[in-house]
Amino acid sequence: MNKALVIINPSSGKEKAEEYTDQIKEILKRRYERVEVKKTQGAGDARRFADEGTREGVELIVAVGGDGTVNEAVNGIAPHEKRPKFAIVPMGTVNDLARVLQIPLDAKEAVEMLSEEHLETIDLARANDRYFTNAMAVGRIPESIHEVSAEEKSKLGPLAYLWAGAKKLFENEKIGVKVTSREKEFEGELSAVVMSLTGQLGGIKDVFPEAKLQDGKIHILLVHELDLAETTKMLPEILSRRITESENMTYITTDQVTLEALDGKTYVSDVDGEEGPELPVTVEVLKSHLDVLVPEKEQ
Repeated sequence: MNKALVIINPSSGKEKAEEYTDQIKEILKRRYERVEVKKTQGAGDARRFADEGTREGVELIVAVGGDGTVNEAVNGIAPHEKRPKFAIVPMGTVNDLARVLQIPLDAKEAVEMLSEEHLETIDLARANDRYFTNAMAVGRIPESIHEVSAEEKSKLGPLAYLWAGAKKLFENEKIGVKVTSREKEFEGELSAVVMSLTGQLGGIKDVFPEAKLQDGKIHILLVHELDLAETTKMLPEILSRRITESENMTYITTDQVTLEALDGKTYVSDVDGEEGPELPVTVEVLKSHLDVLVPEKEQ
């Protein structure tokens, strides 16, 4: 019996995600003999549901929620040798992966897209034992993302993250870190280390113009200064897609990199907008690791 699993985060989409349950089931039942719906109640549920579904041999897993729900579901799927297809109904604050794959950000349109299975195979990355689809960052500003409450995200959307990060700009606290890859090494103080598979960060497209979801590479920026003055100076470079050429940045493209904290300090990473592993962290690209439902491409 072919089966689809739908994982819904009821608190996403301003607590409207559940409203699409019947429509999703109706569409999927045209293609799948059995459709099971599971609703998350707390952190880790989406990962556990996706892991259990993958072990049971479901053919499709649909994540209805924001970037956190998507990341958890991917972490349930990615460790397995045989992996189901994956679909997203984006209902979060930023929806980075959905944007990159041109999945409709309107939930109703994204649900209708499930009726046709056009697939795109994408790379994933693994940070120690944690998988991610888009970005990882280390530094005081990335850490500030974890201080944003669910209520603030619901009320302010992406502005909640901008506000949290802006408060850290005035502090300009640096981290001591060693960065090691085959292509380049660095040891010293940085304001942040930011890396992306997709080229998109925080809803901003083409921060890394060269990045493609199927290039087998992770694109890394070592940010030397990130105070208010430098950030203001860098804005035109970000908007004109020339950030990798900035004098304030060191740009690295690789398929594996290790980050280590210096002087015995503890630094926590941010992985796809959620709290990730502490340093030391080794990040490895897993090429062509996940099949994702996307809109039909125009010829």
